[in-house]
Amino acid sequence: MRADVAQATPQDGGRRLNAVLALDRMSIEEAGPNPDRLAAAIHDQLGHESGEVPVAAIAMALDIVEIREAPLRGLEGALVTPADRNVGMIAINSASSKTRRLFTLAHELGHFLNPWHTPEDGSGFACSRSDIGTPWGRPPPAAARRAIQEAEASRFAIELLAPKRLARRYLHGLPDLARAIALSDELGLSRESAARRYVELHDESCALVFSSEGIVRYIERRSAFPWLSCQRGDRLPILPSVVDASGLSAHEEAIARDWVARPSRDALIVQTLTQSRGFAITLLAFEASDSEDDEGQ
Repeated sequence: MRADVAQATPQDGGRRLNAVLALDRMSIEEAGPNPDRLAAAIHDQLGHESGEVPVAAIAMALDIVEIREAPLRGLEGALVTPADRNVGMIAINSASSKTRRLFTLAHELGHFLNPWHTPEDGSGFACSRSDIGTPWGRPPPAAARRAIQEAEASRFAIELLAPKRLARRYLHGLPDLARAIALSDELGLSRESAARRYVELHDESCALVFSSEGIVRYIERRSAFPWLSCQRGDRLPILPSVVDASGLSAHEEAIARDWVARPSRDALIVQTLTQSRGFAITLLAFEASDSEDDEGQ
């Protein structure tokens, strides 16, 4: 066990937690190893209707006896637990943002509750920034066991923090990053996680381009949305201008061939959220043509 994590174990006289929620862990674990079902089983008992999900209270009710925030070198979080998983302690990097700390807590809880997750050593799980940032989509079958476990823990985290029933009221009309911001503010998610979850759940097919200083970092695309003409490392076309203090632009019609490998006849709408330090999130969506609207009448 790493020394900085060991210093955060319950034996050091740190703050212990008393559960204030009544959750049936045995019933929850009957959901099995599927992270979506595990999170849904918690929400079925929790009955949470709005606002940030009380992850710390959930963890306490499910036998996490201590949550410690402390400086962790090269780690975002760690789970210390015996082999039988009867109890656990979670350490979180105190230097990280509030939204990352919340996601990390949910991620480590996902490791704790998933019966198929096994640590690389006997003391528990130690998760780096890249582990916490593992995409929460389904990993390829050939992925290494650790990569699969990290993806499943992140999947559990987003399903716990932002279940569809809490996000549903934002998922209407033309895709709009303003609603992703509202989702972020309500549920305590980072702008990046909220935008990804928003696009994942929205009825309309759309795509996100995450960039830094105008260079593509990565792309999130619904399967029904066309392939983009840009890829990681490419320079983006000129982005829409910011129109308010949130860093958000208006929806603008884009030149489709600048963004999409095979443009359609529908108008391509682009909207950008400009963030600090040169980071930006760009949303791409299609607006149905008037002729298609007329055909549907």
